[in-house]
Amino acid sequence: MTRAKARQSITRHPLNAKQYNRSVALQCGRQVSYAEVGDPRGFPVICLFGMRGHRYHSYLYNNLASNHAIRLFCIDRPGYGRSDDVASSELPHPISFVYIVEQFLDALHIDRFGLIAQSAGCIYALAIAAQESFAEHLVQPVMLLAPWVGIQNPGTLPLLKLAAFCPTMLISAGVKLLDVSNDLTSLSANPHHVLAALGTRRNSEFSLLPIHDEAVPFHEFQQRIQSEPNNVLQDAKICLGKCKTGVGFDARQIKLAIRVFHGDRDALVPLKAAQEFVAGLADAELSIVKGGTHTILFDEELIDSIFEALIIAARGSSGSWV
Repeated sequence: MTRAKARQSITRHPLNAKQYNRSVALQCGRQVSYAEVGDPRGFPVICLFGMRGHRYHSYLYNNLASNHAIRLFCIDRPGYGRSDDVASSELPHPISFVYIVEQFLDALHIDRFGLIAQSAGCIYALAIAAQESFAEHLVQPVMLLAPWVGIQNPGTLPLLKLAAFCPTMLISAGVKLLDVSNDLTSLSANPHHVLAALGTRRNSEFSLLPIHDEAVPFHEFQQRIQSEPNNVLQDAKICLGKCKTGVGFDARQIKLAIRVFHGDRDALVPLKAAQEFVAGLADAELSIVKGGTHTILFDEELIDSIFEALIIAARGSSGSWV
């Protein structure tokens, strides 16, 4: 390949597109990186991924979001991607993120929005849902996929409960146990496979297509994400209950409607734990995904149905989108 062709290939790489590499300076001066995909005039929805969740994962949702007139925002949490980390303080990490989301919405002039989260990202989503200030702006229900349910949950795996007692300096052991929430290798072990956005084909798995301009080679997708900073250790500490400041909210504060989707084959968060979690919320409904694992966020049929439900809820509620 000539140098000119190589430069052209790099320039037109899907993940180089502006929509996957946006940033905004918040009122507090903090920089936040994010992706904005789908319909630019659609209903705004914030998507919070689990551990190692990165804005580039939104690439997989671009087509489905467009199909349902959804303007999907995938925000890099503090310390991920190009987002500034938060300084150590007495403020719980999820509550710090709540303030970031408030300023993010103000900066983009968004009044009403939907919320979808997965695994560890659900902790941050629930922190948002627990705030009364969001009640009139957040279109219900909040959608949670394979949520992390907390180390105190009776159904949590004994091995994870044991990991919670590890000293902080050894918490990397817990990270290895938890770090499957956005693990694409469980879907495609062949490094020559490519990832196509969900909706490219009508099935519930990644399309194994010949490499072309609109598909991303699997290994490149992983390398792109791994080339940027992550804050997986902070997420792991929160998941394992190792943060002295806690999560900053209580389940009893959450009055909004919550819809939980959980696979009956989830090996990280057993279905029993999800059922206990749902029972502890004031207004929650559990939908069991048959054959689903902890990576149900990559299930095209499921994501398609969730996007459809979000847009129906948005159209059925009062108020403008922006």
